[in-house]
Amino acid sequence: MVPARLKVALYRQLAQASARFGHQLYTDVFRLPFNLLLKSSIDSAPNEGCGLQIAGSIPGVHVPFLIDYVTANLGSYTLMTWIDGDCCADIWDQLTPADKARIVMELRTQFGLLHKQTAARNRTICASSGAPVSDPRVPWVAESPRLFFQPSDFLKEVWLGLDFPRQRDTVKPVVQPLVDRNDVPIVFCHGDLLPKNIILPGGLASWRSGTTPVYLIDWEYSGWMPLPWDALKATWLICDWDEEWYAMMREVFPESSAELEADWLWRSQSGIPIV
Repeated sequence: MVPARLKVALYRQLAQASARFGHQLYTDVFRLPFNLLLKSSIDSAPNEGCGLQIAGSIPGVHVPFLIDYVTANLGSYTLMTWIDGDCCADIWDQLTPADKARIVMELRTQFGLLHKQTAARNRTICASSGAPVSDPRVPWVAESPRLFFQPSDFLKEVWLGLDFPRQRDTVKPVVQPLVDRNDVPIVFCHGDLLPKNIILPGGLASWRSGTTPVYLIDWEYSGWMPLPWDALKATWLICDWDEEWYAMMREVFPESSAELEADWLWRSQSGIPIV
């Protein structure tokens, strides 16, 4: 076993070398030799590493292979395989209707497996690492970081202010019944399904001609959450009901259609800013 402090020193040196040779992809993402990727975080809880460990254990869910993660006093490092291919966000305009229909099918299959294989009734709502929930969709939770033990307690934070005058007679009658349900399964969620986090392995042409499904990357916001969470996070930045991505996500998560409609109502009428 290599001591954690030595791993931290090694990964720090590797990150610096990657940056020096022009392979720093983002502030905290470093391409390494041998088809590897190193990610650093200022968060000492290695949430992405824990998320990859859980997701990677579920057959049929395609994610980078986790090699190692380590925590330090001032952050953490996660080492994984690099998935060679095209990011959907970079080639969106090149995708045909048939491509998008296949992406929907592959996402629906993978998220269906992810949720079905991890569903539980009495699991604590928390980050992958077991830390309190920290997510930009519910930024106000950061004022009082905590675990949640009932879906209703968490959903009250998702759809805040239902008793405010602006929402009491319009939003609340639709949303409150969804908040009050405590039979919602707690499942493992990716927590950041957006085109930028979907990789077509081998590139668009190779993916079109092959059978390997899309890969899901960037599991920083993964955690144990109520079932509708992946659908809500996949659409929380949508500003237009007619956006293509919104329609695609309704197909990916048909079981969360009521929550998607409630979330759209809350975001469009509550007057509470998220970002």
